Formats: sequence, structure tokens, C-alpha cells
Amino acid sequence: EQLFMSNFVIVTDSCCDLSAEMISELEIGIAPLSLELDGRAYREGEMPPAALYAHMRRGKLPKTAAVNPDGWAAAIRPALKAGRDVLVLAFASALSATYQSAVIAAEELQEKYPQRKIRVVDTLCASLGQGLLVYYACKKRDEGLTLEELTAWCEEYKFKLCHWFTVDDLMYLKRGGIVSAATALLGTMLQIK
Repeated sequence: EQLFMSNFVIVTDSCCDLSAEMISELEIGIAPLSLELDGRAYREGEMPPAALYAHMRRGKLPKTAAVNPDGWAAAIRPALKAGRDVLVLAFASALSATYQSAVIAAEELQEKYPQRKIRVVDTLCASLGQGLLVYYACKKRDEGLTLEELTAWCEEYKFKLCHWFTVDDLMYLKRGGIVSAATALLGTMLQIK
């Protein structure tokens, strides 16, 4: 089942935090991130958020994992097999290895499908900021932009998109390697969100 009437498909990762309804409406492919909790791996969406938060309140700490090259290949390959090109809009490279995995998958798939085009954009975004860029990219696709035009638009527009998110405790960012131990300690002591 492949996607829109244009000759290319937009694929992103589940960090975009778009609902299943919106993913269907926008006709995009999704490569799921995963998490590990109590020794079990879950693909994003397999554990309801309420259950995840309940585990965390009891002191369980999930570990998240980037989409690996095989995960990206599984999300991209159906479009290529259907004779479609692909635009990948990936989670910020500064926060995850997800973007680099998309680049690796695209290079490997390009060898197997040399007649197809695969473009990968580091969105520099996360969460619904990434979702917003994906949303606008889909609107531009629907307006008739070509793959090359939309890739260039995304590369430019990502610098014009502002989004913020907060965390209750900077220690979560420390555990994820996003901030240093000193920054997390000081920020938590000062109750910085």
C-alpha cells in the first residue's frame, strides 16, 4: 500500500509525535524508534503512554534507541519497490543517531535501487516540532513540489521553524547524554525546566 499521488513518498520517524490519524491523513511512512524497559524491547506505540509513565513513577527507567539502518530500510523499501522516490525527514542529528542511520540505509538502498532517488534531511527538530515540519512538507508535496524542490524547501525552512519543549527534571537529559552531569545537577537544584 503506497502512499500519495506524487511520484515520491515522505518517510519520517516516530519521534515526530504525530497521531496515527494524522500519519494516515498525511500519507507518510514511519520508521519507529524503540525503548527498552525491564529487559523487554518495545517499538514506539506498543506501550501506551499511561503505562510507560506509570513504570517511570515506580522508578523504572526506559532506555530509548534510535531507528537503526534496518528499521529505516524497512520503512523506505516499500516505496522504492513500488517505483517511487523517497524524502526522509529525520529526527535531529544532535539528539540521536537516527539521522545517521537514515543516511546509511539510504546509501545501501540506493545501490539496490539505482533508478530511484532517496533524499535524507536532518530536520534539526524533535517531537511535534519535527511533526510540524513534516506536516508543512506534506502540504508542499500536495501543492505539487517535486522531490528536489521539496528537499531544498525543507533544508531552508528547518532554520525558520521555532519550537520549544520542557522537561520536569534535567536528570533525564543527563541520562540520555544530552546535557552534562554538572548542568543537570545545577539545573535540577535551581528547578530549571
